Amino acid sequence: MLVAARPCYPSGHRCQRPLLMLTLYHAPDLETLGELATTLLATPARDPFAPARVVVPSQGMGRWLTLELARSQGIAMQLEVQLPAKFVWDLSRLCLGQLPEQSAFSPSSLSWRLYDWLCEPAHLAEAPRLAHYLAGGDERRRLSLAVKIADVLDQYLLYRDDWLAAWERNELLDLGPDEAWQALLWRELTKDGHPHRARLLEDLLRRLYDATPIAGLPERLLVFGISSLPPHHMRVLEGLARHTQVVIFALNPCREAWGEIRDIRELARQPEAGPEDWYLDVGHPLLASLGKQGRDFFDSLFSLASVEGSQETGLYSEDDDLHDASLLQALQNDILRLRTRQPDERLVLREDDRSLELHIAHSPLREVEILHDQLLARFAADPALTPDQVVVLTPDIERYAPYIEAVFAPREGVPRIPFSLADRSLRAEIPLIEAFLNLLALPESRFAAEEILTGLEQPAIARRAGIEAEDLPLLRDWLREAGVRWGRDGAHREQLGLPADAAFTWRQGLDRLLLGFAAPPQLAGLGAPLLGDSWPLDALEGGRAQLLGRLVAFVERLAALAQQLQRARSLSEWAESLQQLIDSLFDEREAGDTLLLLSKACAALKEQGDASGVERPIELALIRQQLTAALEQGSAASGFLTGAVTFCTMVPMRSLPFRLVCLLGLDDGALPRRTPAAGFDLISQAPRRGDRARRLDDRYLLLETLLSARSGLYLSYVGRDPRSNAELPPSVLVSELLDVVDLTAICAADGEKASARITQQHPLQPFAPGNFAGGQQAGFAAPWFRAAQRLSQAAESPTPFASVLAEPDQDRPGGAPLTLEPSQLIHCFKHPARYLLEQRLGLRLAEGEEALAGDEPFSVEWTSQHGLRQLALHAIERGWSERQERAVAAASGWLPVGELGQAHWGQIRGPIRAFAPTLFDERPDDPSQPLLVDIELAGVRIHGWLDGVSASGLFDYRLRDLGAWELAPFWLRHLLLNCAATPGISRDSRLLSPKSEWRLGPLAGPLELLEPWLHAYKSALCEPLPVLAKCSYGFAKKWRKPGRKEPIDAARSEARVMWHGNDYMTGEGQDPWNALAFRDREPLGERFEALAEQLYGPALDALQGSEEDEA
Repeated sequence: MLVAARPCYPSGHRCQRPLLMLTLYHAPDLETLGELATTLLATPARDPFAPARVVVPSQGMGRWLTLELARSQGIAMQLEVQLPAKFVWDLSRLCLGQLPEQSAFSPSSLSWRLYDWLCEPAHLAEAPRLAHYLAGGDERRRLSLAVKIADVLDQYLLYRDDWLAAWERNELLDLGPDEAWQALLWRELTKDGHPHRARLLEDLLRRLYDATPIAGLPERLLVFGISSLPPHHMRVLEGLARHTQVVIFALNPCREAWGEIRDIRELARQPEAGPEDWYLDVGHPLLASLGKQGRDFFDSLFSLASVEGSQETGLYSEDDDLHDASLLQALQNDILRLRTRQPDERLVLREDDRSLELHIAHSPLREVEILHDQLLARFAADPALTPDQVVVLTPDIERYAPYIEAVFAPREGVPRIPFSLADRSLRAEIPLIEAFLNLLALPESRFAAEEILTGLEQPAIARRAGIEAEDLPLLRDWLREAGVRWGRDGAHREQLGLPADAAFTWRQGLDRLLLGFAAPPQLAGLGAPLLGDSWPLDALEGGRAQLLGRLVAFVERLAALAQQLQRARSLSEWAESLQQLIDSLFDEREAGDTLLLLSKACAALKEQGDASGVERPIELALIRQQLTAALEQGSAASGFLTGAVTFCTMVPMRSLPFRLVCLLGLDDGALPRRTPAAGFDLISQAPRRGDRARRLDDRYLLLETLLSARSGLYLSYVGRDPRSNAELPPSVLVSELLDVVDLTAICAADGEKASARITQQHPLQPFAPGNFAGGQQAGFAAPWFRAAQRLSQAAESPTPFASVLAEPDQDRPGGAPLTLEPSQLIHCFKHPARYLLEQRLGLRLAEGEEALAGDEPFSVEWTSQHGLRQLALHAIERGWSERQERAVAAASGWLPVGELGQAHWGQIRGPIRAFAPTLFDERPDDPSQPLLVDIELAGVRIHGWLDGVSASGLFDYRLRDLGAWELAPFWLRHLLLNCAATPGISRDSRLLSPKSEWRLGPLAGPLELLEPWLHAYKSALCEPLPVLAKCSYGFAKKWRKPGRKEPIDAARSEARVMWHGNDYMTGEGQDPWNALAFRDREPLGERFEALAEQLYGPALDALQGSEEDEA
């Protein structure tokens, strides 16, 4: 270990300057600095009860130091860790006396003060550039501008306090056209004497440079792991070191003097190098390119440490202790020694060197899948590597979070890697926060039914409303049946600029449900079932009225809240109102911690109002905008260093040492991040050395990440288009790193570039056979392995969905026939495939729960047509007047609103009224009685009742047109009637509809016609039966009426159309039951044709014969 320590004594005025109690330790690794810091923290202080004060750049750094102290001392206590800005503000309050808890110049308070100023037309008249920007915009634009200006002024407070001082003196510095209005704004903000950081800095430095002792200062202050500080804070540390011991622990990537190295591009921009520029050199390309921000910071830091009395100590390894054991170590050592290797000095890359790898994927999901497999491979190869020694960083954690949770979640057949997701947005991480923000949008909400029910999916809201999770499907069914679509009531729609019609609103739907419970429609008898304009809906069962009452109370509470939130009020009043909202709508037993976060966010509004002094009434939209921004921030220190693989953004874990550091998402434009400065930011127009720029910060971030990896650095990006496989470029920083890799290492004998050797291309899919071949260990998931095996095998015929089942009559003793009821036989041939899967195999296909519609209909929906036809028939039967008919139809929730709905009603009502006389004439006078059927045929006994039979035979009707799906049930009922009819019962069957009718007379041999159906039934219980209502009907019909084609060609063509469908209809092959049952076989084969002709042919012949007889 090479230790260089020197007390510094600058020349000139030495006797006039007090000694600084400042010590600077700098080293290339955090472990060395951590060991020193923990030793110093363990040294007893004069006051044993005083907490040790430590300033860190991030929460992650603070947690790492705390854990290091606990490991070395057995416990970490009395440790107060602060971020730089908070420390300086607390120090100002200590040194300068009474200051508010929150500054009026904090970004949040400043935003409201600026918004207040921008609201005054007289003020905007003095700033025409601002007035022009705000012209035509709403209040949200005004607040957004205020927030941007506040951010820029906050940067001025840190980096341009001299500008602000000049503006306060009414001086302009010729900084461009935007300077005048910014100077005007600053003077307006400071005229009331509010203390700000620049003014406080002067007062604070004056107090710190005064030799008078300051009570309450810590005995010593540790500044640990800082990689960048604004000049503002550097001067504070210098002043504080005059009163107490200040110890700075800084990570220095290079042990040499690297303050004068320059990137090649910087050198190229030099017009002509004079003698004073000859010392400028590149040194090491990565350090010169990525280290610009650190270079300027260390220049300032060494200048601070050069003041008399200060000490600077460098802790670095000697050359003899530096070993290029891997490519990564070679890169780190070259940066440490500030050297670029000559061709003959380059490292020969070993075959097993995995210290630096670059992985190219087709999508973010594949990046995470590849990472999962690569981590498992590394854990298997190195048992000493544990999950807590791995960190995964990405520029955009929200983009990758869903994929991380999906891939790393425990799954069957996949080895588990413990992980934690840190630094996520609170809003993305906690669904209840999103629900709270949605509640703040209630005044602008359409009150769509699905939107309101979605809120009840949050347990904290549902429990407060007294509604259980299992009640939601029932509520959804109620609301769908009641016709609730959107809108609170007619008045709400009128507020939105629409006609004050209550149709499809919550008010109409809830009234129908409540009236249906209190006064069911059956009470109306033959009269129109209307109470006022409402048609009571009899949808409640038994004791479900309490559930309906809770739903009504919840919706009314939201409606009242929407009205209350429309009133603008001050920030303090908003804080109180929102807290009341939280108390009234959320149950703390379900989400106490989250509600505490929301309460703190609301309380912050009052603090901002008090600090800014703004009393202007604020619209809710602006409050929601600010709360959304506040809740988008990360969740503090949670999730960091938990003993598992940590996923987070790059900033919180910067510089922290891990054995394996992984970087995801290094796509072009992702790093350095493209975040242009505001157009009026004068710092970007007049930069100075030491300014903090996002792009330079991101470059230094990658350098720190490279240096923090101890055994391996894993890089990944999306380098292929998932559709075209076109090559996509990586981040420019990755390209620079690859260039340096080629300057550092060479491959042994094949002439391949080192950068190509460390780069791995991965296939598009995780189940590509290549992932599991050749011992690459690129895949560890058993499901993907099985899929890869299938892909690598020769193509085989698909496995049958199910083997042929045993005949059901084999399980019965004594050869007894299979017994079924008539309804079972009829039900089977409505949909044979579904009957097999449901009745024999017990399968239930999952049906996605259909969301409630959010718009009122503009046509009659298919699901409503039957109800409207039935309603038209009831109106005729019960003698309702036309006015009553229209009123009931309008109240049904099935028709569009207004004249359009009445026009649709007329189209539906007309055919039913024309059909009604025929129906009433044909309908038997005597009531139908069930007919006992007891038939034993083909090993099947049919025993049960056949409905719809009277003395005149079988009668039924449909209010829609008759179709293919009606033929099999109607024909089977007719066959059973002819087989079982007793004397006095006609063997005729009639099925009527408004457009057509089917009539069948007595049959000569009904048992012979029934027998094929029974054989088919037994077959349908054992395997998918190729009897398909539309296909079979179409085949048999076209066989008889082929047109100009050959009968067989016409029949097959029609069957194919009915199976595959076309632009105007859905084919039977798209039915999920048919798709599952026939997925391994051709449904339209020879057996289909034989069954269609054998089963449907006689029915069509009988219908045709009946029509000819009538003609």
